[in-house]
Amino acid sequence: MIALIKKDLYLVGKQAWTLLGIALLFCISPKLESFGSTYAIVLAMTLPLTALTYDERCHWDQYMAMTPCPPKKIVLSKYLFALLLIAAALVITLIVPLARSFVTGDTEFDLAEKLVGSGSIMTMVLLVNALMIPTAYRFGVEKGRLTMMLMFFLAFGIIIGGARVMGGDKMFGWMETMPLATLGVCVLAAVLFLNVVSYFLAVRFYLKRRSGAYD
Repeated sequence: MIALIKKDLYLVGKQAWTLLGIALLFCISPKLESFGSTYAIVLAMTLPLTALTYDERCHWDQYMAMTPCPPKKIVLSKYLFALLLIAAALVITLIVPLARSFVTGDTEFDLAEKLVGSGSIMTMVLLVNALMIPTAYRFGVEKGRLTMMLMFFLAFGIIIGGARVMGGDKMFGWMETMPLATLGVCVLAAVLFLNVVSYFLAVRFYLKRRSGAYD
């Protein structure tokens, strides 16, 4: 498992650490903090897909089929690699500004607001990964990327259409009465559950792809 994660880190290593380092430098500056945070979050979403692209181009799955490594571990390593990148992005977007505020004595830094913002964005990244990894195994990286975009557009259209038909108050009014902490925990639990379902789907798609079912 560790070896598989190290392999992905090696593939995107120089690119990943250079880009994350740039995001870190942006977050150190108060004026560029928002840009640096956004940059780190985008990297956390795109680098796992980059690793999958490298695997597809070099036929890594065919090589792994000749090894005793279980498919479940191969797929799980992708999710853990994505979590590692999310943790790195969280350090850049949360810990670095917090440390800067202590060093500079910035009294305007709102830790609670930063926690809510960073947590919401990282939950969104988890959601993207839950959709991206199984679709990449099912349709291939390029088609999987397009499929994921279509899924997001479809979900967005359903939400906007539902809000227009039902009314925004009826559709989202319950969120105003629910405590923010409770809402956050519920959303995070739902996204984590979706990641578990996503993992089992990804394993199934990986096995079928490796057997040539999607060729």
